[in-house]
This record gives sequence, C-alpha cells and structure tokens, in this order.
Amino acid sequence: MSKEITPEQEIWVMTGEGAEATGYNNQYIIKLAQKIWRLPEEERPIKLRKRRGQFYELWLPDLLRYKNEIGNGPQLDKK
Repeated sequence: MSKEITPEQEIWVMTGEGAEATGYNNQYIIKLAQKIWRLPEEERPIKLRKRRGQFYELWLPDLLRYKNEIGNGPQLDKK
C-alpha cells in the first residue's frame, strides 16, 4: 500500500487520516504521536503539531517514510 506523493500532496493529517493512509491502527498512531511529542523537536522522526485537547496532526510525507523505513508496518490480525 505504498503511496507515492507529489509536493502538492504534502499535507498535514489528523491521526485517523494517518491511520487510513498507512494501514496502522488509529490507536497506534495516537500513541506514536504522543511518544514523538515528548521528544525535542529536532529529534522527531515525524513533524508533528498539537491541536486543541489531545488532537495531533502529522506531516504525511514523514509518516509514510516512517512506515516504510522505521516502523514495523501494520500488523495483520492473527487467527
């Protein structure tokens, strides 16, 4: 499910949209954003900004790069 993005598609996404784009579970993206938020800004693997309350926006190109290079990828349900 690797998506190629062009510069005009480089956008900020909410955690739910990020989950859809990557195939990760929404809860995983929320916990990832919370974990990254605690890092100093220059050390964050994904650009992140916080909105009111507990809402986060993630930079889509960084999130896709994280999925492809850093993360373990979405886990399939085990049956």
